[in-house]
Amino acid sequence: MAVLSATPGPETRTITVPGVEMIVIGHCLATDALLADGLTAVRVTGKPRQLTEWLGCYSLALLFSDEVTLIADPVGQFPLYVCDVPDGALFGTNATDIAARANARLDRIHIAAGLICPGALEVSDYRTPFHQVKQIPPGHLVRTGYSGRQLEKFDPVEPDKDLTFADAAERLRLSLTAAVSARATETPFMTTDFSGGIDSTSLALLAHGWNHGVKGLTYRSPANPVHDDPVRAENYLRFAPGLRHHWVDGTAEDLPYQDLVPARDDPHVSSIATGPLRARLRLAAELGSAVHLVGEGGDVVLGAPPAYLADLARRGDMGALWRHCVAWARIRQRSPLALARHAVALAATSRRRALLMLAASVGRATVPGEPLWEAEAIGYWDVPQTHWLAKPARAELAAHIHAVADRTFDTMGVGDIVARGQLRTQVLTQRAVRHVGDEFGIAVHAPFLDSEVVRACLSLPAFRRVDPTTPKPLLRTALSGLVPEPVLTRPTKGDYTRSAYLGIRRAAPALRRLLADSAAADHGLINPVPVRATLEGAVQGLPTPWGALNQVFAVEVWLRDVSRKVAGV
Repeated sequence: MAVLSATPGPETRTITVPGVEMIVIGHCLATDALLADGLTAVRVTGKPRQLTEWLGCYSLALLFSDEVTLIADPVGQFPLYVCDVPDGALFGTNATDIAARANARLDRIHIAAGLICPGALEVSDYRTPFHQVKQIPPGHLVRTGYSGRQLEKFDPVEPDKDLTFADAAERLRLSLTAAVSARATETPFMTTDFSGGIDSTSLALLAHGWNHGVKGLTYRSPANPVHDDPVRAENYLRFAPGLRHHWVDGTAEDLPYQDLVPARDDPHVSSIATGPLRARLRLAAELGSAVHLVGEGGDVVLGAPPAYLADLARRGDMGALWRHCVAWARIRQRSPLALARHAVALAATSRRRALLMLAASVGRATVPGEPLWEAEAIGYWDVPQTHWLAKPARAELAAHIHAVADRTFDTMGVGDIVARGQLRTQVLTQRAVRHVGDEFGIAVHAPFLDSEVVRACLSLPAFRRVDPTTPKPLLRTALSGLVPEPVLTRPTKGDYTRSAYLGIRRAAPALRRLLADSAAADHGLINPVPVRATLEGAVQGLPTPWGALNQVFAVEVWLRDVSRKVAGV
């Protein structure tokens, strides 16, 4: 039998009808009455699919007298974990809590993979930072009872080669407007980001259409002046007369690295730079907000990684490949021929071959030079900093990746594979955003990460979602007539790289102390010497692999925090 350990909170509801109890984890926009009716029907039919069809994104736990059924949401926003223990199994929503109860050991392979290749889903394989604790894959179902445990594919998000762009845009229009209207009409006190970017501005304007009490928040900081976003936001206010708009004035304390907050379950870079978010949510709380909307996930689900160019090459559509390479070359000031060569080379590289090459690189501790944009963007993952790993972690990770490669086969396009990896890292970011919201008593929702919104977008193969000459064409088509054209066609995006340099210089003494007494080094995960060199280069303004460096510091603060909670660490 199984014991359910669900972390209580505003994102957890319990519904009980005769014979079964249901715990809803996440943002389910159905009423308790609807949930109870659906659960009663499932008690008779034994088929839980209708329980997953309401608006929002949520996971479910169904507790019958002789069985526990767990259904993980198809996006991965609200994960469920399982851990075998001597007297049965533990299930829950917090991997660290379960690890503490099970006295679990640290999984060095999982943490090392996060340092080197966080987007490689096969390498992670839904492991967690703890050996005994596993995540139920998104869109899967687990049944546990007297007869044992069965894992089943339930309703994952997968590409549909027969889906047309027009059909995907219509599905997006229906699902996104329903997601925003349900929240706006049911929440009298609601705030929303109004950054000036396409995603958050679109959500704010949609919400304002259903609820004129919505308040839009725009962050600006004299310590890090990014003029493009605030200027755009101020211009877009003319499209929402009466919108209750508020400026959020930040300080140098909001820069990255000033307040390193450990992630709750999995170390992730999102814990490095929460200052602007905290400033916005602090004001939202003062304004009495109960729900705050953010545009998280829009970049991932509405666009496609440049690796999709390999899919054009695989299809033999060389005319489209060249047009897209020329457009990307103009945007990035690169050679279109170099982009095309990288795309053709990637098209000829199977996922298995790419993993074997990664395993070899990890084993050799290859020191990369300064990567070209095309080498980073047109690939299965960013150029890895394998030389940062300590020898024990390198040996274990290389062997693991090699074993994974031997059972990996290409089942979808390159762009779709990379997009799934990006979605995983995006939901980790959104979890961190929600945890900050918890501190202020605010539920932070990301409509672009609702189940049906993600399905509408990612069911369309990656190479059909993107046009480098048009920003987010799927959203533009879906919201045409609902959101003003100037918002949907903004050609630029705010660049916050300068804030990283400013923040790392200001926090350099504290970061140096972390690496001087490195918890990750103590656990055989990193060699701090090359990391220190990269840190000093960043302080001097040199080109920096920000994602990899931030993950090191995320691991450092996470290890220190989790060692106080889990005896096995």
